[in-house]
Amino acid sequence: MLVLDYILAMTRTTTSDKVVLVSNYTQTLDLFEKLCRSRSYLYVRLDGTMSIKKRAKIVEKFNSPSNPEFIFMLSSKAGGCGLNLIGANRLVMFDPDWNPANDEQAMARVWRDGQKKTCYIYRLLSTGTIEEKILQRQAHKKALSSCVVDEEQDVERHFSLGELRELFTLNEETTSDTHDKFRCRRCVNGREVRPPAEDSDCTSNLSQWNHCCDKKGLRDQVLKASWDCCCLLRLPPAFS
Repeated sequence: MLVLDYILAMTRTTTSDKVVLVSNYTQTLDLFEKLCRSRSYLYVRLDGTMSIKKRAKIVEKFNSPSNPEFIFMLSSKAGGCGLNLIGANRLVMFDPDWNPANDEQAMARVWRDGQKKTCYIYRLLSTGTIEEKILQRQAHKKALSSCVVDEEQDVERHFSLGELRELFTLNEETTSDTHDKFRCRRCVNGREVRPPAEDSDCTSNLSQWNHCCDKKGLRDQVLKASWDCCCLLRLPPAFS
């Protein structure tokens, strides 16, 4: 939440961009509301309690350039598919879903026909926790999906007992468990020495993203400005 607070503050003070905040849980949206009220940010919220007719109205209003609302809070279950939120070009995925397709649908809300600005997606994860393991499972599922469809291989659908134990084990000895598991060949001593392929994008394997151990390699000025805050919190290297 501290990192989110800083990202929102930097976006508000250094850009004219709007932000979509996405979570799988309405309780988390409640926390977003408290944060916005404490910072005097204007916002709208869409979750499962809102009628379809009312949803269309607030989406149209938010997408208007003259609309003052800075933040659009979105429940991924209620509005992760079909909404066009081109009024914003920055989106924060606050928590991951076990199904990678759900996260990809939610992340695509700002990158739609009519979007004229560069889009930025922020995925927030706690290192060593079950959140990071969910992200790893997402990458594993996407890697297996084409193999299963194309070669009709049978894939075990359930976790083994050992894998279940690992899911709920907190690893405090690593700066990035995901980076460790990818066995990255582009980094030496935790620092990227070879850039990713030119055609790498946000849906490709994380091992082919930029691996940033400092802010020098970041293109996003908001994330650069938030970096010092992240370092104070002892956050792991960023995938960008």
